[in-house]
Amino acid sequence: MKKLIYRMAAVLCLVAAVVACNESDNYPYKTDFLPVQLPGSAKWSILDVNSGALVAKDAFDVAPSPVIGGMYYVMNEDGTFNFYNVAAPTTPVNKEPYGSVTVFCEDGYAIASKRGGALCVINKQCEVVKELPKEVAQCSMFSRGMAAYQNDLGLWGYIDVKGDTVIPARFATANLFVNDDKAVVIEPDQINDSTTHFSVIDKAGKVIFTANVLDYRPVQPFYIAGVLPVIKKDTIVCLNDKGEEVPTPNKYDAIEKAGYKDFTRTAGGFYIVMGKDGKMGVVDHDNNTLIDLKHERITDLSRERYIVGKDSLWNLIDAKGNDVGNVKFVHAHGGSESVFASRGFIDVNLAAASLMALVNPGSCAGVTRGTTLMDMNSLLGDNAEALVGQNVISIPQGPFIIRYLFDSLIATKADAQSPASFNFDAKVQIVNISLNVMHCGLETEANIISLCESAMGTRGFVLDTDNVFVDDMRQAINIGYRNGVVSLCFYTQRGDVKPLPRTPRK
Repeated sequence: MKKLIYRMAAVLCLVAAVVACNESDNYPYKTDFLPVQLPGSAKWSILDVNSGALVAKDAFDVAPSPVIGGMYYVMNEDGTFNFYNVAAPTTPVNKEPYGSVTVFCEDGYAIASKRGGALCVINKQCEVVKELPKEVAQCSMFSRGMAAYQNDLGLWGYIDVKGDTVIPARFATANLFVNDDKAVVIEPDQINDSTTHFSVIDKAGKVIFTANVLDYRPVQPFYIAGVLPVIKKDTIVCLNDKGEEVPTPNKYDAIEKAGYKDFTRTAGGFYIVMGKDGKMGVVDHDNNTLIDLKHERITDLSRERYIVGKDSLWNLIDAKGNDVGNVKFVHAHGGSESVFASRGFIDVNLAAASLMALVNPGSCAGVTRGTTLMDMNSLLGDNAEALVGQNVISIPQGPFIIRYLFDSLIATKADAQSPASFNFDAKVQIVNISLNVMHCGLETEANIISLCESAMGTRGFVLDTDNVFVDDMRQAINIGYRNGVVSLCFYTQRGDVKPLPRTPRK
């Protein structure tokens, strides 16, 4: 249950969703502009969803972020970011690239940091509104005038668009005020090995009510239409701002009675429905048809605009089903990986020490020669089906990603109808531990590597050759970096070692 609530309470777990028009029926931001990829082009353009005209054609090699309040960012080749405004769609607003950014909010503010620098609140001119304290390690995008930040102690609090602390860091996890002036948080003393509680707070940090996930498990960690949807046993119910069960505010009885194959609610309170023949359209809550059920796919754009598609080609229509412009596109980018920004520096001594803490005499991250999947079954869960055909398990641990590479498939099926089963005899061959420091100063990787090399002897590994360290069992470790990512690889057999590059960023 403890693991469950951590997954549930990840900040912005839904707001941060990456949405492509051929993968989702919900576009997470209100927008007047849409990054699209035109047929036959590898580049990205910007489409005005009101007029249907292109404001920038084939302008970017990588997908721009969502365009919010006319602002968007694009990642450069070296992993830095530039912001742009649709008023001058291909001219960077910032004079110096950022190492880490969030998307802008509709109020016109974002969080950003330069490599080696602290996090800052910036405005649409990319001017610094306020530099955040250096102990602020990361900060989310703004929503309803608030952003969640995490300090060096791992605790979360909230700032406003001026950069002022509104709620001091005291939470174990914190979620944004997305659709309401209430947010779901977990305080450190609410986490227990057997039961976990969550609280709902207001924008002043006052606790409105607290509940146990054994009674109510949030479907998502934010309010929708004034209620918090939760799972009670096997049923979804709604809680009001006092924590009391109330009827759902969504009126879809007429939709359910119509017998559609599927339906989803739009941001405007209508419903995208799918008929028994698989065709899609839009109806209101009384099942009055707004857009005929004739489309292969429909995505809500939240501005009285929809994306419709057929044969992998997409175009815009309005709320009455009429075409908006004549631009066809094959992809639309509706989400952002950079909902969080991190400060542009880390404590390299702490990073190296934390990395080497995973290395012990004769083992790395719990693995030694002969370690099998059975020895690591606590990482698996119960869903063998999800791991069929794979030989790698990836586990986040703090700032690191740990990947366990096995000598055979982790899970298999005898045939399509058979249940999947784990191959518990599969042995771990390689452990790869990575740390992304792309947002930090250019010297960060080399400094971490140097400190790790100095500590190898205390872990029983001595330099062999070509940056490879071995122990008495002829197990081996090599370390390197490329594209701002530090990697440590542990091999159970010295003969399996492959070189790791040490490529500085430019």
